[in-house]
Amino acid sequence: MEVLAMPTAPPAAASGHRREKVGSADTDVISPTGVRPDAMAWVALTQLALVALFYDLLLASPRLAAGAAAVVAVADTAMLMRLRGNRQVSLGSIFLAVYAVFHVGLAPYLVLGVVPELLTRNTGDPLTWLLSPQIAAALTLVIISMSAFVLGYALVASRRRPGRHSRSAALAADRSGSSVMVWVGPILVLVGGVLLLGVVLSEGLSALGADNFASFRNDEHNPRLAWASLFLGIGMAVLGTSGRLSRSHWWALAFLPLVAIPLAIGLRSATIFPLAAFLVAWARRHRVRVRLWHGAVVIALLTLGSVIRQAREGGAGGFRLTSASLNPLDGLAELSATLRTVVVVREWRQVEDQPFAGWGTYWAPVERLIGRVFGLDVTPAALDDRNLSTAFLTRPDLGPIGGSPTAEAYRAAGVVGVVVVLALIGAFIAYLDGRRSGSIWEYAVGMIGYVLLVWSRNNFTPVVAQAGLCLAIILVARWIGAQRLNPAAGTQLVGAVPGGPAKAHRRSTRPPGGRRRRDAAARGHRVARR
Repeated sequence: MEVLAMPTAPPAAASGHRREKVGSADTDVISPTGVRPDAMAWVALTQLALVALFYDLLLASPRLAAGAAAVVAVADTAMLMRLRGNRQVSLGSIFLAVYAVFHVGLAPYLVLGVVPELLTRNTGDPLTWLLSPQIAAALTLVIISMSAFVLGYALVASRRRPGRHSRSAALAADRSGSSVMVWVGPILVLVGGVLLLGVVLSEGLSALGADNFASFRNDEHNPRLAWASLFLGIGMAVLGTSGRLSRSHWWALAFLPLVAIPLAIGLRSATIFPLAAFLVAWARRHRVRVRLWHGAVVIALLTLGSVIRQAREGGAGGFRLTSASLNPLDGLAELSATLRTVVVVREWRQVEDQPFAGWGTYWAPVERLIGRVFGLDVTPAALDDRNLSTAFLTRPDLGPIGGSPTAEAYRAAGVVGVVVVLALIGAFIAYLDGRRSGSIWEYAVGMIGYVLLVWSRNNFTPVVAQAGLCLAIILVARWIGAQRLNPAAGTQLVGAVPGGPAKAHRRSTRPPGGRRRRDAAARGHRVARR
């Protein structure tokens, strides 16, 4: 067996390296000091039982349903943060928090029984869906979704115990491939930024002013915006996974203006999701705890989002900050318009008596991907009625209102579909959170995590292809890393960790027995001194 020589480093560098590894090694799903996953599973089961027990009462009272949804969102997110210790960030907690923002953000207004004035003042949209008799049922489905997600997460987390699996060293090809991924992150973000800037420049810099959202969302720009958002998101996830060893936090700060551009053109989710993916990936290598000042930052960002919308729709020339609403709940309410998709599919079932679409909703993207790979004729997503977004677009009164895993699952198979789909999402995210550090495949956690975060307010159609692209990028990087290895020349890229550049070091030409003899002699000297 060949023994590869590890790189030597000065004491300061070596100590820094040890600190990095300590922070990145703690990737267990659970922590001995946190919430037990079996207890979390019982809490989720209790929530589902309470919903079943008071189902009719919840459907009859939007205020009760909104209040219950807010309580469940906060409690379940807090449990997920406590699962890995004291307020630790993970993909599971971030996914549920993002899901809650886009589905439960209107709860304060619904509890008070008022309609957000800011959302109707400039656009004139009466928001009739908020007054729909199905609003309480939609919120109840959201409660079921969050409980099912936590149940699926807890069941997988309970299968992993601290210290159950020993951490093995990464293969040389993985280590070299990780050094390639260090450069993949900046490249992906730059490509996404170039695409995004191309869209902005095509409309003119003056288009960053008022009422510009519609000018960017058209058939010409939509494909480029979709690719730009994808590259920005998975690129930021790669930067977060690379960690401090590759100075990725400086790269992220340098690219922050690019990530913030979507805010100015009305695509706030294209800023939220890349930053969330970076945070998830960064938290795998550095212990990130939610602190009080983080809440202040979130409130400030919600307020900023609300102000940007008012400036965009009221006109940049006539906008006055002194007359703008600075209520952060207005920004939260606007993000929560995703709840409308759940209200709509519930109305289709209860009012229009439409049959369930069936599980073909989830098979259709796989079918299209396989057909395109093998050159077969496939139905485009824009013409496939199994696609939730296509069903929305065929309705003149709806249009591109987004999507939701809850709405999609309910349209497919009712309440059973909601429980099954959200539990599977929770189980898969728990599997990703439980992946060990030390392999190039750790990059898949942040990259696929970004795809799942986007799904929290979208539909399943792009998930399969985007996840496949993420895996393909990692495979190509690993292949390039393997080609860089040159055993015939007596050197290999060793001693690197994912996120840090690998270095070439000469193999030791001394026989393995020499090292053992030196170690034995050193032990003998220590015994003699005693």
